[in-house]
Amino acid sequence: MGRCWFTCKIVKVSKNSFQVQYNDSDNVEAWGKLEEWVSASRLADPDRLSLRHSGRLTFRPCPPKEPTSHFFEVGASVEAWWKNGWWESFVFTGVSFSSNDSYHVFLPGEGRFLTLHRKDLRAAKDWIGNSWVAVKPHPDILSYVCLAAKHRDE
Repeated sequence: MGRCWFTCKIVKVSKNSFQVQYNDSDNVEAWGKLEEWVSASRLADPDRLSLRHSGRLTFRPCPPKEPTSHFFEVGASVEAWWKNGWWESFVFTGVSFSSNDSYHVFLPGEGRFLTLHRKDLRAAKDWIGNSWVAVKPHPDILSYVCLAAKHRDE
């Protein structure tokens, strides 16, 4: 699986881990929401473009809400709501369907393109040292995607 954030609540706390219950994932083996133990100190793997901050944890609080009128430029680092999680993504192009703003986004961890409405995107932020830090944009995302597609086809 690529880089994805799932919303959850903490059910129990131990010395080095949390038992969490995921808000949007059902347990396929039993009734109710999926629960599991997660490490409180596990570091996230580096992203393919090396734009996310090193030393970030795989467990973080929910990021602050932002205005839904926010406009994203091509190359903006975003998190895209897809398949019950927030996926690390980049804006590839902006498009408009009638009055609903939509964007083409690229999920580098999945090598996948999606078209999503603005309401399903949020600015990417990393939780570093107990504060939110913006993830830098990648304005030359087009060249990266073309290069990645070329290597995939070879």
